[in-house]
Amino acid sequence: MSRRNVSVLAVIVTAVLALAPTAFGQGQWTIATADGKSSLGIGFLSQLQYEGIDNADASHTQQNLFFRRLRLMLGGKINDKLTFFFDTDDPNLGKGQTTGSKVDTTMYIQDFFLTYTVSNAFKIDGGMLLVPVSHNSQQGATTLLALDYGPFTFQHSTPLNSNVGRDYGIQARGYVADNHVEYRALLLQGNRGTTAQNPLRETFRLVYYPFDADTGFFYTGTFFGKKKIVAIGATYDMQQQYKSYSGDAVVDVPVGKDAFTAQFDYTKFDGGATFKTLPQEDQYLGEAGFYFSSIKLEPFVQYAKLTYATETPTYLNQNKLMAGFIWWGNGHKFNIKVAAAQIKKDLTPDRKQFVVQWQVLAW
Repeated sequence: MSRRNVSVLAVIVTAVLALAPTAFGQGQWTIATADGKSSLGIGFLSQLQYEGIDNADASHTQQNLFFRRLRLMLGGKINDKLTFFFDTDDPNLGKGQTTGSKVDTTMYIQDFFLTYTVSNAFKIDGGMLLVPVSHNSQQGATTLLALDYGPFTFQHSTPLNSNVGRDYGIQARGYVADNHVEYRALLLQGNRGTTAQNPLRETFRLVYYPFDADTGFFYTGTFFGKKKIVAIGATYDMQQQYKSYSGDAVVDVPVGKDAFTAQFDYTKFDGGATFKTLPQEDQYLGEAGFYFSSIKLEPFVQYAKLTYATETPTYLNQNKLMAGFIWWGNGHKFNIKVAAAQIKKDLTPDRKQFVVQWQVLAW
């Protein structure tokens, strides 16, 4: 990244910070019936991003200004028991490709699900669901602690014909033992196979919360000290001979007026004979940050590692170390993330990455 580009980017970031007190980034627009029993919320997510990253052989740096995510969001309630959520996405819109053109994809449905709440202990979700293969894979992209998900979090998506961890199906979930235990059980399409005769995919997850519980459909990356979250979770995901095991631990607790957040995920994937493009592998993710409430600043670090049971020229062990800071101007609704990373992959040159992301969320 040239000095001139750095200067221009610094000016833009400074201008954004100056406008922050009056900047947009509030709740969604809401339409409700006269009796208030039904409502519709409308909002959006914008993640405008600058990225400078070394190419595959580290011979030069690729630079891009693009939308990491651009989403239209809808949600609301049909009655006291039935709610819904719907959003679209157009990821990496405008990002340069090796062909010289820019990514110009068609906006598609990212999530759609209905939730029927019998009680806090028993809810049913149905639709296009984000699957909790690990804690990180069930987090909402709008509330991530670090710059983004772990780079290997969705290793299973392509073999299972998923869309960034989503699958079609139904989920039972609830919070029992005075909100100290969360369960999720899912029956999903998975990969149907060439004759659509594959058995359905099954996913099971348990989480123990000794203090407060994270009770949303999507897990929240950080509550800025407003909750005391300690979560110990495990997931089992399977379809035919494919199996995935995951264990994770999350700490998101107040420290005086500030907050400390950390996460560790371990996931083992094994596609077996069912998904040969998903060989036996181990994925590790660790991240942590400390939020200084007086200046709304949070330094963070994230480390991810992927190792294969049998390393081949196609499947090479790799890891990524990222560090940076987040200015939470208006929490998850308006923030700026700045990060630098080093990417290592066996038999290839080390690569560097620098990212600035500006998020505006109306929801």
